[in-house]
Amino acid sequence: MNERSWERAGAISGLVAAVLLLLSLLLNPLSPPSDEPVLTFFYVAANRATILLAALALTLAAVVFLWFVGHLRHLLQRAEGGAEAFSPVVFGAGVSLATMTMLSVLPVTTLVSLSNNVASASQSIVFVLAELHRLSLGGLGLLVALFAATAGAAMTRGELLAPWLGWFGLGVGLIGLIAGVTSFYMPSGFVAVAALVTGIVFALWVGAASVLMVYRPEVDRAPAAGTAFAH
Repeated sequence: MNERSWERAGAISGLVAAVLLLLSLLLNPLSPPSDEPVLTFFYVAANRATILLAALALTLAAVVFLWFVGHLRHLLQRAEGGAEAFSPVVFGAGVSLATMTMLSVLPVTTLVSLSNNVASASQSIVFVLAELHRLSLGGLGLLVALFAATAGAAMTRGELLAPWLGWFGLGVGLIGLIAGVTSFYMPSGFVAVAALVTGIVFALWVGAASVLMVYRPEVDRAPAAGTAFAH
């Protein structure tokens, strides 16, 4: 495969990750408040198949997203001429985001397993697992903010894609920051809605970026920005 083909493959990985993320969010958009363990338990017991499918789609999205993150690092390293300005942060934030996403699925899948055995599922255990999932949403929001803001900043400088997409990314980063910070203070119902909105706009942004990369690989575009650090 030549450079153009590899770039298209990397871009397609981002599109696949965005579609899987949207699928996961639409399959299981909102769950009962984490401070109501009885409602949470019966919700999980009644929707086991859907919740597991959503968890699987989210896990696959995180795995495929890792390829997309590696693709972005390659593009930014080339655009920055070895200055290593945004590319390390984008790569680190992307890997951390994918890892945190996979970890956030564990409390939910554990709840599904518990729902198969009513005798072993006390209210305390259900509450703890639901709270762990809720708290993980805060970390996800903050990582979305870091990834989208740094990648968006690189786009606004002309290192990648189009400036308008960079401003879109900065907006996504702001939404993620708000969702992440408020998750530590607001009720679980608000946190769930904020996480849903963050996930949807993030998926749309990644999907839009991927489509542009497929349509016009960055190897075809002349570098528009100099190195990020002056010597």
